[in-house]
Amino acid sequence: MNLRNVLFLGGRSKLASVQIRCVEVAKALGCDCRIHEPFAANIPDQYSAFVCVKSVLAPGELAQLAKRGTVIWDIIDSPPPQEHVSIYLASTKTTRELFASYGRCKVIPHYHCNLSGQPNPLPRTRRPAWIGSDYWKPHLEGFDFDSYDVKGMSRDDVIRAHRQIGIGLNFRNPRPPIFWKNHQKLRYRFHVAINSGIKLINCVGFGIPSVSDQEPAYHEIGADCTIFSSLKKCAKWVRALQNDDELYLDLRKKCLRRAAHYHFDTVIEKYRKFLTAL
Repeated sequence: MNLRNVLFLGGRSKLASVQIRCVEVAKALGCDCRIHEPFAANIPDQYSAFVCVKSVLAPGELAQLAKRGTVIWDIIDSPPPQEHVSIYLASTKTTRELFASYGRCKVIPHYHCNLSGQPNPLPRTRRPAWIGSDYWKPHLEGFDFDSYDVKGMSRDDVIRAHRQIGIGLNFRNPRPPIFWKNHQKLRYRFHVAINSGIKLINCVGFGIPSVSDQEPAYHEIGADCTIFSSLKKCAKWVRALQNDDELYLDLRKKCLRRAAHYHFDTVIEKYRKFLTAL
């Protein structure tokens, strides 16, 4: 398929996933992109494939779009529609397996934000840090750490934050208010199950050794690139990484070996091959 015939359809522009998996990917491929478009009738007839990334199209509108071409739905955060979709995209194999009964699904991982590919220099102090949306911030005891709330941060801000991190902390609050206020425990477990693993991907991209929770995506992305731990034992492993040069350098080396797999150019090439083969 000619990529000029592919249209990316995204949800709200403020969503990081829409910027990462829709706007930036479309731009790199030379595809057109529309954000927050609720009506199929507003979409020109020139397109014959549609990549939906948290699209706001209602089922009836999606059905109209499906009559005009191939609808591709990127599975992010919540279950995708079962009807009117030709192909699904997933960021991990775990997500693909969860929705295997829905139909054809292609795995294309997230890319890390280190677009230059230049790894961090060895830090003078191995300062641990957590980065993410504030409501996911975990309660960690036994050591001091920096934290960065990504809300309102630009890509350059996120890159600068990763340049300051000596040890990554890839955990989340197990009882975030966003899920627990309505007793949505199953929704929380589902969210963890289909997590893209972007925290570890970014650590890998910058060569940052890290301590991670036992999430499926982290095992898939690079089980040898991090130390798995519970929240309670995190302090123990942070101290180990701060004091054990051999352990720290071994994890750093493994991250750097894996980094190219999640580089922007590598992931964009996966999109290009997938879409041109349609």
